[in-house]
Amino acid sequence: MSDYRFLTIHWDEGVTEVILRKPPMNTLDPALYQELMRVSEELEADEQTRAIVFTSALERVFIAGADIKQMAEYRFEREPLERKIELVHATFTRVERLSKPTVAAITGHALGGGCEFALALDFRFMSKGAPRIGLPEVKLGILPGGGGTQRLPRLIGRMRAAELIMTGELLDAERAEAIGLITRACEPERTRAEALEFARRLAAQAPLAVRAIKRCLIESAATDLETGLAIEKRYCLEALLSEDAREGIAAFLEKRSPHWRGR
Repeated sequence: MSDYRFLTIHWDEGVTEVILRKPPMNTLDPALYQELMRVSEELEADEQTRAIVFTSALERVFIAGADIKQMAEYRFEREPLERKIELVHATFTRVERLSKPTVAAITGHALGGGCEFALALDFRFMSKGAPRIGLPEVKLGILPGGGGTQRLPRLIGRMRAAELIMTGELLDAERAEAIGLITRACEPERTRAEALEFARRLAAQAPLAVRAIKRCLIESAATDLETGLAIEKRYCLEALLSEDAREGIAAFLEKRSPHWRGR
């Protein structure tokens, strides 16, 4: 695994934990986007990694989004701004399209781009109490540019998403869980442990089947039912014809734990 300036990588029992540390607020900038892109490529190729957890080494923040002071120094011209938006889109889409399941352990604020990064992951575990999650860009006279207007309504519905994006309201974990924005609201001292425990459950499943399920969900998200069923059929056949399917059925009949090969 490569050396990283802002990321620390831990691996255990098929789960890779990616820990962000970019004081003081884990703000997003081109250097961090490049590292997130690079770690995504490396973890995609790593056969030992079956699930991925993203968390923060900073106590009060998961990812705070863009650096507002740095934004004030932007060249407010179309071409450089367009390149910045394209970089954010490319990074979060690459993370979203990882074939392994991804989990956010949100122990501090996830605001703006930090919320959008979390939305690109499959599951979100968040600490109760002080941490907030949301898209406050409207309060700066702008709008989310990292996929927030697209991923949030797909997750919680258009009306609720419009309310949150147009008001810039920030939610605590209990409210976020109630509307389906996060997977689970956790006691603060348990958030990381619960996210890792959940990731280990995912890593214990047949990797080929998990990859196929994720591809089905992503590829069919913006299609009609007929197209979605065709996508499901393709990946279902791929799984049924795999060695893992034969092993899973044999293990069930023989009343033993399966030994997955990922093929």
